[in-house]
Amino acid sequence: MGLSTGTPLGNIKNQSTVLIEGAPYVYFQNYLANELNNPDVDGYYWNLSGSTTYPVYLIGCLQDVSLGENLTVNAVRCDQVGDKDVIQKRNYLEFKFTLTSLLPLSVLSSMLNSPLAPTINGNLEKLGIGKINNNVYYHVYCPKVYDEVVGDLVSITMHRAKFVNAWTIDMKAGEPWQVTGLTIWALYDDSKTAGQEFATIIRSDPNVPTGG
Repeated sequence: MGLSTGTPLGNIKNQSTVLIEGAPYVYFQNYLANELNNPDVDGYYWNLSGSTTYPVYLIGCLQDVSLGENLTVNAVRCDQVGDKDVIQKRNYLEFKFTLTSLLPLSVLSSMLNSPLAPTINGNLEKLGIGKINNNVYYHVYCPKVYDEVVGDLVSITMHRAKFVNAWTIDMKAGEPWQVTGLTIWALYDDSKTAGQEFATIIRSDPNVPTGG
């Protein structure tokens, strides 16, 4: 059969036809709080648990969401034959999005790198924009339910993240205000188990317990 179809022999693992559509929810919390699973029974760090001191914030109305990585790639070159190998180093993960829900300011302030939390007095929120505090880090948790009937879920937890890059508040006529340029870097966290220093991805699908 292998020769007539070109199919490899032996144990073959193929990908499923499960499709995931749309952006996940995005939550963040001060890094000083422990992640919900820190670690779980399998040694993985993921999800969040809010408290009065360190609440979990939900980012609302996202567009143009993407997750990528920044790599340093160096070829191992032999003058006689060319490149024989490559050495790669992962520097950080990069999570980008556009925000169309600016309120309340108590959630927006962290994304704008405001050094102080807003002051809330009655029906007033007062937010200052000052010097960036480079000592603030966050956990970021991004769950996506891709089958709402049975609750199948995939989630990404970034362990030690910062809001970086210059933001812009676009105020176009006839359109909702938007904050563009928002970017999160998931940085190396040496307190995490080897292999999870940047992030952890979890999939929950009771119908395929063996990873199919």
